[in-house]
Amino acid sequence: MLSYISDINVKEKGRKAFSSLTCGMMCCFLLSVSTLIVLFVFDSIDGIVDFEIYIRYLFSSSVVLLFSIVAVYSFRFFPAARSGIAANIRFSVFTIRKHFPLFFAAAAIIIVMACIVFAFLAKDQTESFDGSLMQIAKLQVKHVNDWRSRQVHLANNDQEKRFSWSGNTLDSRKATDYLVNGKHAFEADMASLDIHHNNMLFSLVGRYDFSSVLKDKRVWMGPLKKMTDINGKSLDLLTMYIPFLKETAKGKEAGVQLHYLDPSESLIPLLSVWPTTGKTSQAFLFSRQGEEIMILRNSSKDHVVYPLKLNEPGREQWLRKISETRQGIFHELDYRGKRVVGYIEKIPDSDWSLMIKLDEREAYGHIRQMGSYILLIAFLLTVTTGSAIFFILRHRHMQHQTERLKMGLKQKALRQHYDYLSKFANDVIILMDGTGTVIEVNDRSEKMFGKVRSELIGKNIRTVFDLKDDFAFEEKWGELQQERSLIFEAYGQHANGSIFPVEISSRVIEAEGRLFIQFIIRDISEKKKAEETVWRHANFDQITGLANRRMFSERLFFETRKAQRTGASVALMFLDLDHFKDVNDTLGHGAGDTLLKEAGDRLTRCVRETDTVARLGGDEFTVILTDLADFRDVERVAQNILDELSEPFTLEGQPVHISASIGITFFPEDAADTHDLMKNADQAMYAAKSMGGNRYHYFTQSMQEAVQQRMHMINDLHGALENNQFETVFQPIVDLKTGEICRAEALIRWHHPVHGVINPASFVPLAEDTGLIQAFGDWVFLEAARQAARCRKYIPGFQVSVNISPVQFKNGGINTDVWFAHLKSLELPPQAIVIEITEGLLLEIDESIADQLLALRDAGMEVALDDFGTGYSSLAYLKKLDIDYVKIDQMFVKNLTITEEDRVLCEAMTLMAHKLDIAVIAEGVETLAQLKMLSSFGCDCVQGYYISGPVGDQEFEELLQATHKMELY
Repeated sequence: MLSYISDINVKEKGRKAFSSLTCGMMCCFLLSVSTLIVLFVFDSIDGIVDFEIYIRYLFSSSVVLLFSIVAVYSFRFFPAARSGIAANIRFSVFTIRKHFPLFFAAAAIIIVMACIVFAFLAKDQTESFDGSLMQIAKLQVKHVNDWRSRQVHLANNDQEKRFSWSGNTLDSRKATDYLVNGKHAFEADMASLDIHHNNMLFSLVGRYDFSSVLKDKRVWMGPLKKMTDINGKSLDLLTMYIPFLKETAKGKEAGVQLHYLDPSESLIPLLSVWPTTGKTSQAFLFSRQGEEIMILRNSSKDHVVYPLKLNEPGREQWLRKISETRQGIFHELDYRGKRVVGYIEKIPDSDWSLMIKLDEREAYGHIRQMGSYILLIAFLLTVTTGSAIFFILRHRHMQHQTERLKMGLKQKALRQHYDYLSKFANDVIILMDGTGTVIEVNDRSEKMFGKVRSELIGKNIRTVFDLKDDFAFEEKWGELQQERSLIFEAYGQHANGSIFPVEISSRVIEAEGRLFIQFIIRDISEKKKAEETVWRHANFDQITGLANRRMFSERLFFETRKAQRTGASVALMFLDLDHFKDVNDTLGHGAGDTLLKEAGDRLTRCVRETDTVARLGGDEFTVILTDLADFRDVERVAQNILDELSEPFTLEGQPVHISASIGITFFPEDAADTHDLMKNADQAMYAAKSMGGNRYHYFTQSMQEAVQQRMHMINDLHGALENNQFETVFQPIVDLKTGEICRAEALIRWHHPVHGVINPASFVPLAEDTGLIQAFGDWVFLEAARQAARCRKYIPGFQVSVNISPVQFKNGGINTDVWFAHLKSLELPPQAIVIEITEGLLLEIDESIADQLLALRDAGMEVALDDFGTGYSSLAYLKKLDIDYVKIDQMFVKNLTITEEDRVLCEAMTLMAHKLDIAVIAEGVETLAQLKMLSSFGCDCVQGYYISGPVGDQEFEELLQATHKMELY
């Protein structure tokens, strides 16, 4: 404080101190005024009950919180004298904005806790007061009941004096004399009733319905009655019905004594006894009489009866509320427009109810006072907590500023030292902190990375490197932290996106208790290019660009080791060009080198990218095939190589023909190491060359036997047609609706002279691979057409189905001209032939295949989709190609009666086909149960051994003649 006052003596600081003091006083004044305003608003608003008190309290607390934040947190008092009020306000506003959630959370917690405490206390106090009000009301009702009992007692004592009996009627003369007596004027009326017939026999004043009074034998306090006394004064008298009975010689006689009592004399004074000292407390009796509310209450005026109409303007809501409330606490606006709290209690055996009420402001005054105290406490807690948070943050801010100042001084000293060492260095020098954030760079770095100094400083060092292998860089970074110095290579990234190799010499520097990291970076692009050139010369053939012997040996070793781990097989091909020496001798070595390069390119096109093609020297090549799924893949590759190399080479403007001899061996089937593997491949290659070349030869004995068997079968296929070794057989197809044999499927069998009957599945793939399938397909079609012509003699609309291989549609397409000419020669319409295709054809379908199928359709032939459900055909082709039949494969029919899945699939395929207007044929039907179930699905036709197996053409004609219509069930 002394330092603050002494600062006033200095002109500049004095001005700031005066501004600080003025602003502080203004803030304190605003804080005080705001607090008084809030307390006044809180205390002056009517209605502190239910949720209103919580809402107003929350509003008041929020206003106090707002003013307290403005007054306390936006201004620092004493420091303003030294640094100026503007700087402090900027700091305060920044602190509040940055840490607003913290300030808000603290204030919100205090407000919520204050509201919860106040809610519990207010609820408890309210319930306590309401209970007291109820007890007071019940006490007042007891007073009224006691008063009524006294009146009844007096009436009973005087009954015999007042009345005499004459037969079944009251003595009207005596009764009249008694009533006109001055002492009892306007106090009573009399009536006589026949209790047997409930008829009124006599009444002095008027006629009433006393049946309920006599029936319940209860005293009843009735409504007010307006009467006039002997002096002509109008009185509002309270009616009390008192029943009585008298025994006479003729039986019981009943009567009712009606007392008209002036309530102001004895009843109303009872209501003035209020157990509390409230200024606004009232107690009164009220009763609804028609459309009026009659109120009896103590008043300084002459009258105590206040008749109020229910529809009286300004009081209508209040009057209807009290008239409808039977009993209990209520909170309403009364006829004065003030909020009151009250209690209504029904007076037993009467038309009257008791109401006690007082203004809510007086009733809950102690609760309001308690709310003010809680509000004040919450305000003080808010200010205290906020101030504590503020000064803690301020202290942290000052520490941070001090640290930044120290760091700036250290960086300045370090920068001067760094500039001296690195300004004229040829390499890039980068200085970082322990996290990798760049602190300083030299001029050379701008040229290497294409970024100015300001773009590098403050960024992480990782931003200037190409971190495709981020793990490798992080590994080097961690190693540097441990070793303290490290030399490693990485890839830098220029601002234009280009990548270049760099060598990094790094070390950890400790200065003034902190760790720094220095990178000295050198561009090694030229060095890498030289190494790349040396490496390519060492590992690749200079003529063909293929791997050389060294690279081949490494790759073969690597692939065999991998195969040992995975259990896979590796195929090695040893290839020698036939007649290459003749080309060299005739056209020269230049032409020979050109041939070698083109041969290498052709070999590369025959294998996958993962396979390896190498040139060992001269005209010798090797091929490494890995990850083999099927050994037949090796055979296909070998055949492709032979086909590629058999194509002519153009050398010096003239075609040159060569071929190749290929030896094939497998690891680990044929050898346990690479040395033996290469030896086996070399031997197999020489075996192929010794057999005339232009072929491949397996080293493995078992595979060699299989290949030889395959080659023998292919050779035998070439002569099978010429030697009439093929036979067509026919399997009938029956219409399920009529039982007629409507068509047959033509199938081919090969009667091999040595191996006997061979299934089509064994030789059709060979025919497809060798190109013989076209000839076989034409032969089957011609035989099927002949059979259809013969069968149409018995059944005019008979059809024969012919299976067409997908290969027949390729390589020039099917021989439609030959087919149609043959049909014409037989005078057979195209409708007699059904073309069966497989789903596999749809996978390879193109415009050419689609045109051929549509041409057959246009000619009149029908198309059936064989083995439906086993492939992956697109359903779109079912309509695009206008398919006539689908044949459900026998794999679904086989377990039709066993598994639910096959039953559902067959039914679904049938339903789908019919929805597309396609007929359905089921293959492989072998039992009656299968037949019946297919029939229940709506299947159109069936074929299978339950009907008949495939038979020869003569036997089929006999079957057709004998059983034109079959008994299926």
